[in-house]
Amino acid sequence: MKRNFVVGTMVAAAAMLAGPVAFASKPASTPTLAKIAYSKSKMVSFSLRNDGKDAISVKAGDKELTLQPGKTVSVKLEEGTQLVAVNATPNYAAGSVISVVSNTLSDNTLVLK
Repeated sequence: MKRNFVVGTMVAAAAMLAGPVAFASKPASTPTLAKIAYSKSKMVSFSLRNDGKDAISVKAGDKELTLQPGKTVSVKLEEGTQLVAVNATPNYAAGSVISVVSNTLSDNTLVLK
């Protein structure tokens, strides 16, 4: 009889402790090399608008875009792409990074002056 009581108490205690242990948060995992190598980069769609008085040439990855004053251009670029000023303007030096494409630009307009 005592043996059944002891075994029953141990089973009950194990059951009470098993819940929190089973549902504990998993440790943060770092991406493996295979996940990094085969992950697809996300494309971001947004617009560029030139509110300045002069045309602005912008290099976005391999593409070069010329934005005429007052015009809006829709673009779709890979996340992480740098927008670099090609020619010098009053607000941007030639070769300076204007912006880096991120998910926050999605479906928004980036205004250049």
